[in-house]
Amino acid sequence: MLPAPPGQRRLALGVACLLLAVFLATLPFARIGWFHLPAFVLTQKTLMLVSDLITSALLFGQYSIGRLHAFNILAGGYLFTALIAVPHTLTFPEVLSQTGLLGAGPQTAAYLYIAAHAALPLTIIAAALQRKHADTASDPTDGVIGSIAGMVLAIILAVAATTLLVTRGHQWLPPLIDNGYYTREARIAVGALLALPLAALLLLARTARPLSTLDLWLIVTMLAWLCTIALGAFISRGRYDIGWYVGSFFDFLTSIFVLLILISQIILLYERQASAAAASQRLRERRINEMEAVLIHLSRVSELGQNVSSLIHEVNQPLTAISNYLAAAMQFLAASNTVRLKSVLQQSAEQAARATEIIRHLRDFIAGHDSEKRADDIPEMLRNAVSLALLGIDPPIPAIEMRLSSVAPSAFFDRVQIEQVVFNLVRNAIEAMGDSERRVLTITTRLTADNMVEISVADTGPGLSPAIRAQLFEPFVTTKAGGLGVGLSICRVIVEAHGGRLYAEDNPKGGTVFRFALPPSAR
Repeated sequence: MLPAPPGQRRLALGVACLLLAVFLATLPFARIGWFHLPAFVLTQKTLMLVSDLITSALLFGQYSIGRLHAFNILAGGYLFTALIAVPHTLTFPEVLSQTGLLGAGPQTAAYLYIAAHAALPLTIIAAALQRKHADTASDPTDGVIGSIAGMVLAIILAVAATTLLVTRGHQWLPPLIDNGYYTREARIAVGALLALPLAALLLLARTARPLSTLDLWLIVTMLAWLCTIALGAFISRGRYDIGWYVGSFFDFLTSIFVLLILISQIILLYERQASAAAASQRLRERRINEMEAVLIHLSRVSELGQNVSSLIHEVNQPLTAISNYLAAAMQFLAASNTVRLKSVLQQSAEQAARATEIIRHLRDFIAGHDSEKRADDIPEMLRNAVSLALLGIDPPIPAIEMRLSSVAPSAFFDRVQIEQVVFNLVRNAIEAMGDSERRVLTITTRLTADNMVEISVADTGPGLSPAIRAQLFEPFVTTKAGGLGVGLSICRVIVEAHGGRLYAEDNPKGGTVFRFALPPSAR
């Protein structure tokens, strides 16, 4: 338990001084008779029953959390004080019946009063001693419920036994009340009773170091307990004197001091938890923002890497063609074949121009600029893409079948970009067939039901594994040694920018078919 803060110490001292001031101010009038109000007893005991039950429940809750047995003992004391109020009210003369219920005698209520006011100081003394000798001891987690259940059962049995003793055996008990006034035996019993809260107060003050907030208010409670017993049953002549009424009011105060402090501590705890949660939320949001900034940066770096990879992949194709043409040019130059030399140099220049176009189109595409779409001839584009794809292919070259629909001769597309898509698909198909026994590349066009021009590229290779198919169009996914894995990713993005979808499916004749669609030229 944490030490009491200075503010709590000042408040407790102020309340204690106020209690003593009221006590001293009441002394001259304590023995004066006042209104005869039995209903006051019912009201006071009902309020005490409720407040003491709540206090007991909160202390049991503290015990289940902290597992300090002192909390269990204190909770038992408050539970006894709460439950004993029920038979005390039922047996009090003139409250619910003229002589009291439960077979009460004239001394029953007085003895229940003594039992009620002895129990709490005794449990405070027991809790203080237990904490002094086992300050760090605690019950195991699996024994908490059993300890609470045992305490509740013991208190219920104690209340029942006490009630049975003072109702069935009241004729054997010394008289404490005679015609509504306290007897000499009552003065002796109450004098002894006064020693209990005094002992509890002194024990708490001496053993609780440092004083916790609960210790502090238990001391104030015991001070009020002293005033209660002194005014209500020692200084006053009997029931319904001014001292008895003020003592009964003090009695009620003793039931709410610890309750109020426990509630305030719970509120304070929730405030701290809310503040901690808010601080944690702010920290979490700040970290999330920092992580988002890092992710954005990494995304930009990744995007830059993909763009660079795309550029390398696409420009590599015309550069390879240029290299092949220049190698042929060297051979024609050595053979003085100027006609063929001029032809391959012209083709090299065309591939260089094509590389420039690819770079420009890719730059515009990355920047988000509109591509140069126009109505263009499908068969011409396909033949040009296939001829470029066959450059540098080692023989034997696979059989090429082109099944072009006459009802889909043109479409609306960017010539350079779609040519790159077909080039990539044809190259991939040729490489996929490898050394297959049957090597047939089939390119088909058709007009779909929604008036789109579909282009398909089919091979007779081994097909795609489920693992590769699941991530086929992701960047940097490849089955080729030395491949970048960006070709199909670029193709997918280009096709989607044209309003279509690129997908793969199994070829019924073995291998894989890639399909995509373009808008018709009438758009």
